[in-house]
Amino acid sequence: MLRTIYGKLPLHFQQCVDDLWGAIPMNLKWGRAYGYMRELLRESDSWSQEQIRAWQNAAIKRLLLHAYRTTSFYHRMFDDAGFDPESFRDVSDLHRIPSITKKTVQDNMQDMLSNAFSLKQRIRMTTGGTTGRQLVFYAQKRFTLAREKAFFDHLWSKVGYIAGKSKKVVLRNNVLPKETLWQYNRREKSLILDPYHLTDDNCARIMEKLNDVQIPFFHVYPSSALMLSDYMNRTGDGLRYTPKAVFASSENLYMGQREIVEKAFGCPMLLHYGHSEMCCVASWCLIENHYHLEEMYGYTELLDEKQNGIVHSNQMGEITATGFNNYVLPLIRYRTADYAAYAENHGKCNYLGRVLQNVEGRWMQEMLVTSKGNKISMTAINFHSDIFDRVKFYQFYQDTPGKVTMRIVKDVGYTQVDEEIIRQALGEKLGKFLHLDVAYVESVEKATNGKYRYIISTL
Repeated sequence: MLRTIYGKLPLHFQQCVDDLWGAIPMNLKWGRAYGYMRELLRESDSWSQEQIRAWQNAAIKRLLLHAYRTTSFYHRMFDDAGFDPESFRDVSDLHRIPSITKKTVQDNMQDMLSNAFSLKQRIRMTTGGTTGRQLVFYAQKRFTLAREKAFFDHLWSKVGYIAGKSKKVVLRNNVLPKETLWQYNRREKSLILDPYHLTDDNCARIMEKLNDVQIPFFHVYPSSALMLSDYMNRTGDGLRYTPKAVFASSENLYMGQREIVEKAFGCPMLLHYGHSEMCCVASWCLIENHYHLEEMYGYTELLDEKQNGIVHSNQMGEITATGFNNYVLPLIRYRTADYAAYAENHGKCNYLGRVLQNVEGRWMQEMLVTSKGNKISMTAINFHSDIFDRVKFYQFYQDTPGKVTMRIVKDVGYTQVDEEIIRQALGEKLGKFLHLDVAYVESVEKATNGKYRYIISTL
């Protein structure tokens, strides 16, 4: 109701509301769960690994008992496995519990939801992806997202970001009104940039705006930052001030790319690993080229093809996580379909916990090219919505700049109305310089290594 009233207010009054909202302390805006987690993270920064492990073991046992007592799925699974959650002592006991996948959740959603929470205490969420069976899951209202916010506010604070006060530039997947290259969100203190039209002419205008406002923090997709960095490094039209940090996430980063961005922006690029289901976070290292596993967020394992735990460095395994921040839909030993290896920490960065390297997520900086020559990242096109509910798979094919074909494998109930909705939603993101055709196919193409690709391009 409040959102509806806000939406009907004149722009001037909306801006006044945004300014008032921005002035409210973070603990009041986000509630007790936020304040508790911020304080816990401040304290745990000085804990020993023994203290962190003890806290983690207690958190896992609390989650296991909750899942066993309040969900029919975990009650049944634990009993079938001969596992009594009361017997849990430490993380070495987790191997006694079977792992689960996205399909497990999709097929058992109702049985996995905790009966300790009412419908009003849940938040419906979705993951991105190329299939109509995008994962719909539920989070805990006034808890899951509040703790998520607290975690990243804490991580960002390590390089000077002040939650609720610092301004940031956002270059991710926001769709702006037509012919609009930027828009300021007063409530979030964020300058939102258009990631879909980064031509040289538009980049020049964006650089002029950035140099005018001189905002110290950037929140980006790696591919979007690389497109802007390419313009800056190639033309010499760069920032006339030095930002404090570029925060990046949601895509793989490849060798040499961090250096390109840091050369252009003149500050550290800090990449973290996370995923929509919010079970695992691995944050950046300022000293070495690896990620720090955030043990207060969830417990992370790497599993090999036989579902055995990996303990040695440099061996790739599937990131499998038990999240601590969602009791509505507990995800225990959840296999993410992302991969990484443990790295040897030689102590240069003074981090005593476990570290990851060679993280391979599902988003690989795949690009579509417009008729003007600028690129649009698949990560920016990705939807978290229900418009693909009656689509089994979709994939883009491009062999000509400015033209792309969306190949769709229909699911039950798909109609012409679905195509119209998809065209409209994509049109808002692709713009007038990328013509979209739709073709219906029996299956979608895989890359030569057998992996699924979001975009098949011959360009």
